[in-house]
Amino acid sequence: MPEETLAADWTTGSLWEVGILLAGLGFFLLCVMLAFRLIAKATTTLNRVNSTLDKVDHEIGPLLRNLNVTVDNVNGSLGQVEGELEKVGTITGNAAHISSNVANITTLVTAAVGSPLVKAAAFGFGLRSAVKKRGQEVDEDQVRRMVEASKQTKRERKQAAKARKRAK
Repeated sequence: MPEETLAADWTTGSLWEVGILLAGLGFFLLCVMLAFRLIAKATTTLNRVNSTLDKVDHEIGPLLRNLNVTVDNVNGSLGQVEGELEKVGTITGNAAHISSNVANITTLVTAAVGSPLVKAAAFGFGLRSAVKKRGQEVDEDQVRRMVEASKQTKRERKQAAKARKRAK
């Protein structure tokens, strides 16, 4: 067998294997190129994000200092308002006490003066109603007398007419 040489035996099966090997190698190179392209885009995006964060970092310091000054001013103002609210609370308490005293005095005056006034008003109303009723009764009596007189005159006329007829 020493005379045997190593020669590639190209059969159909081996050609397919070489073709598949080349296709796999091409696909692998394509994947590597796509991976490098994606890594390059991701790097560009990260660089932009880093520059934006640096800008925000430089601008946020003064903003936070201004915010602290504003919060301190608001706290001072709230302290002053709290003192004023305590004064207003005292004034409101005094006003409520005065209002309660006025209500008590009003009740006393109403009880002392109101009761006789109510009685006088009721008496006046009753007196007026009685006078009005009396006037109506007088009017009714007069109307009754007039009706009775009218009836009597009718009777008398009828009797006179009957008497004349008899006399004829």
